[in-house]
Amino acid sequence: MTRQHTTIIYCIGIFVASWVLQLSGIRAVRGDLENGAITPWLVVAMFTPALGVLLLMAFYKPVREQVLWKANWRAFTFAPYCVLIPTFVSFGMIAIFSWMGWGRSAWFEFSHAGVKVLAGRWLLGQGTQSWPLFLCNIATTATAYSLVAMILGAGEELGWRGYLQGRLIERFGLSRGVIVLGLLWSFWHLPLLLAGYNYPEHPVLGALVLSPLLLVAASFFMAWLTMRTQSFWPAALAHGAGDSIQGGLTSSIKTSLPGLYMYLTELTLISILGVIFYILLSRRTRFPSKLHRATFGAPQGMNQTGSTSLAKLLTWSGEAREKNTEFRSKSASS
Repeated sequence: MTRQHTTIIYCIGIFVASWVLQLSGIRAVRGDLENGAITPWLVVAMFTPALGVLLLMAFYKPVREQVLWKANWRAFTFAPYCVLIPTFVSFGMIAIFSWMGWGRSAWFEFSHAGVKVLAGRWLLGQGTQSWPLFLCNIATTATAYSLVAMILGAGEELGWRGYLQGRLIERFGLSRGVIVLGLLWSFWHLPLLLAGYNYPEHPVLGALVLSPLLLVAASFFMAWLTMRTQSFWPAALAHGAGDSIQGGLTSSIKTSLPGLYMYLTELTLISILGVIFYILLSRRTRFPSKLHRATFGAPQGMNQTGSTSLAKLLTWSGEAREKNTEFRSKSASS
């Protein structure tokens, strides 16, 4: 069985399993997504990408070397990016709504002297805090919540970034591979989104336009984390930060405007991040040897387009640099 066939079977399997679980959960609560009874269904659905990878690793040995499942020292050094960037995005939204007069956060009152923390479960407490104490409070709480939420994030990210990202980049090239992954990531949530999850005021627009754009942009950040560390764990931590601290801070914004203002503001900020990390990936990413073998090894049956994209990406590898050195040596000797 070729890598391409394995990837197709994997995608079909996790989509079917997740959609069945999502639809069953929606039916169990009769469409009321605020009902806590839907939570077990969604938790199990979140782990379908990881369970799919584990099954592949158990029954198809070649996959074991292709999955970036191990943690390493570099993954730990990238942890601050994973927590702070989603946190900055949410405070960026708070700042934009306050500056534009669209609304304000019900959790904070800001002043030159410090911040009055009015609500929220903060590890260093509430009340009036100096700026240094407030920043420590944010960093400590964001880190703790992100680590807890990382458990659920790993259920998705072992599949998305740990396995599937490499296969899609191998097939489509760097940029198109990340875009395809972002689209798959979004449409994997399709039943919930159409039921009003995340975009209750505009479920169809959210499911078919806003969410795909958002997750494609976010995928470039996740790809940067994964490819720089050779591990899916930073992406899992960033996913946890997005689901916990970013989601909580964003929900604190109180406004009388339509939800579309919130959706588009978030999309704008995440899109800016996506462009930044696309540039970093394009210009500065170096693919270590294991990542090169797992992500860019030439598959059987690759078409001409895939081969061209792969050839371009190989210019970053040690193999290409070695060939260039050999060529220069021959030229000098002649």
